[in-house]
Amino acid sequence: MKITQLRNRIVIYFVGSTLLTSILFGLSSFFIAYNVEDEFFYDLLKDEVKVVQTQISQGQEPQPKLDFVHYVRYQELLPEPVLTRLREEPNRREFSGENGQHFHLLTLKDQPGYLVAEVSEHLVVRKFTEGMVYFLLIIFAFACLIAIVMGFASYKISKRLLKPLDDLMDILTNAPVDKLPQGFARKFNNDEIGTFAKTLESALSRIRAFIRREQLFTRDVSHELRTPVTVSQGALTLLKQTNLDAQQSSLVQRIDAAQQQIEQSLTILLALAREDSLGEGKSRLLSAIEQSVIQQYEHLSGKDIKLVVNVDSQIEVPVAQTSLLILLNNLLGNAFKFTTQGKITISFSNNTLCIEDTGQGIGNDEKSLVFEDGFKGENSQGLGLGLNIVKRLCEKLSLQYSLASSALGTRVEIAF
Repeated sequence: MKITQLRNRIVIYFVGSTLLTSILFGLSSFFIAYNVEDEFFYDLLKDEVKVVQTQISQGQEPQPKLDFVHYVRYQELLPEPVLTRLREEPNRREFSGENGQHFHLLTLKDQPGYLVAEVSEHLVVRKFTEGMVYFLLIIFAFACLIAIVMGFASYKISKRLLKPLDDLMDILTNAPVDKLPQGFARKFNNDEIGTFAKTLESALSRIRAFIRREQLFTRDVSHELRTPVTVSQGALTLLKQTNLDAQQSSLVQRIDAAQQQIEQSLTILLALAREDSLGEGKSRLLSAIEQSVIQQYEHLSGKDIKLVVNVDSQIEVPVAQTSLLILLNNLLGNAFKFTTQGKITISFSNNTLCIEDTGQGIGNDEKSLVFEDGFKGENSQGLGLGLNIVKRLCEKLSLQYSLASSALGTRVEIAF
């Protein structure tokens, strides 16, 4: 995938900044022109104030030198547009009237009265507004042309500068799924992108080593554990054929159940580690529940707990027997371990398995973490892996899972 979006954004930002600068320049030109003109009229009125004050001090009738400036002794004698707005805004000094009239007003400080300048015939900026607009449009069009040319040039420059990133992305994209690329950093110059390529190659090298260690570990575990499991299973088979008393038979059955659980767990966990298929098929849910209860029953020993199973014997779920047992063993194991008295209910309806207990519950701070790898509650004696295995199995099998808990107990649901 080419990083054209980055190049396009560079061009858009460059062209946009150029056009925005042009627009701001045009608006600023109008603002400065009108402001300079207003200050010019205001300075003229201040000069006329000196003339009028001198005339009044000499006992003469105030008469401004400029013919468009008039002295008004009382406020009520001001032109109607000025008087109306002045009553609303006492500090205002610029007023607009009908038929294009425009007034500037200055109040005398030491003597009563006002100087009013009707400047509509002397507004220079207004007369040249249309010409200024045309001029600014020409400047804007010229700026657009420059922006387009410079944008095209910046696109070419950015394409050349970002080509190493394109090459780096091609290397990563075209690398085989099962083989991380290596030895690619030397193809890049000793600049920022070259440094990034070296850092990336180093990170990929560590990842490759980690993956290799995990692959060797799962291979070795599979080989080294399956052999003693097979040997012990054979020994158990021979032991069952000997004469055993009732107590010995019971112990052998427990060892056999644990042996089967080890083999099931080994198969599923290795499949998860290798991302292998967990197998397809259907399983009788009640049969799996009964088998799991037998395997986890030791956790109920000595407890005043009522176990209720509301599952029809004909119900089948689209999960292989081994995977289903791993799910049930972890869920029922938790329910059996953390419930000291009360009731544990296992039910199935609307394609959803529900396991509900009256145990100590899970704190609000822990609910969002219980499915994470290695998380353990305060009272947990395990390794914090059970519910994480449930999560990974559900994700692998495309099953929906949820957990709700309070001080009255915990409810876990698996939707098939």
